[in-house]
Amino acid sequence: MFGRNSFYAIGVIAILFLGGLSLRQDREQPEKSLHANVTTNVEESNERVDFLFDYDEALAKARRENKPVMVFFMADNCRYSRQMLAHAFVDPDVERFSKSFVCLEIDVNEPSNDRICDAFGVVATPTVQFVTSYGVPLQRVTKLQSGADLLGQMQIALTSIAWRTAQEPDEGTILR
Repeated sequence: MFGRNSFYAIGVIAILFLGGLSLRQDREQPEKSLHANVTTNVEESNERVDFLFDYDEALAKARRENKPVMVFFMADNCRYSRQMLAHAFVDPDVERFSKSFVCLEIDVNEPSNDRICDAFGVVATPTVQFVTSYGVPLQRVTKLQSGADLLGQMQIALTSIAWRTAQEPDEGTILR
């Protein structure tokens, strides 16, 4: 009745659910926080969200590492994009969880990124688009996100990947 992929998806969902519970417990009980030894000062932190800046390179890396891609569409002249870079992407939970993704930053004002922005229909910044390692769009967020909100979206993306893998392992990409 259940195939191997179904059990894999259920296992991933359970891990994400339990991981979400432990993060919630850490916030409710600061004295038991997993982040007690992690500094929140960006200059002193050893963990950072490592962004790539080339779409094709990011997809190739995602396929090699079997990870989804988190695409951050931003603009230097957008204060909300700058706020996400300064606050949401330096949140210790987001930094740690970002290791489950290949992270890609796309400046919408760069003419070389027009094809990517057009393909994903990006008309506002900041936009975070999650895609499979083959470029298949998952969910997207088109507004300023706090670290906690972004972390929740990242967890949803991984759950969505597990579900898609269980249903249909390979799908076509949006860009060819």
